[in-house]
Formats: sequence, structure tokens, C-alpha cells
Amino acid sequence: MRNETHHQTPTARELLNDPKRVTLSMAQAALVLGISKSTASQQFKRTGHLTEGVRVLRIGKRCVVSVAELRKALGLSETDEQ
Repeated sequence: MRNETHHQTPTARELLNDPKRVTLSMAQAALVLGISKSTASQQFKRTGHLTEGVRVLRIGKRCVVSVAELRKALGLSETDEQ
């Protein structure tokens, strides 16, 4: 019998509460906000932000979002668990 590791997509709660995570991809941030990746991308293209107070940081070709800014925009403190 083989020992296979199945990688599951983290939940929004896991993404927001992982103390090692500083940024999220656009797809992960969209999951947290409950919107589609295309909606998140369109919002970024229109405004330069994912939502009010949440900047999108461009690093090379990647776009990432600060977990701290996303938590703040959602009304969560650094120690709150969703």
C-alpha cells in the first residue's frame, strides 16, 4: 500500500490564520472574500486595489495581497480567529 499525500486547498480561515503567511495570491484573496478570481482581477485593473484598504502588490509577474491588510479590511485584528 502506497502512502500518498493529498494536498487540499486551504480554507479561507486557514489562509487568514496561518501565522507564517504574509501574503496571499489573488486567487486565495478572492476565496477569502467570496468572489471569483476574474472579479478580483477586474477590480484590481479598475482601481489598483482588491477592495478598499487592500492594495495589490506586483512582484514581477505575480500579484499578491497582504494578509494583514486583508484582515484589517475584514474587521479582524491580528489575533482574531475567523
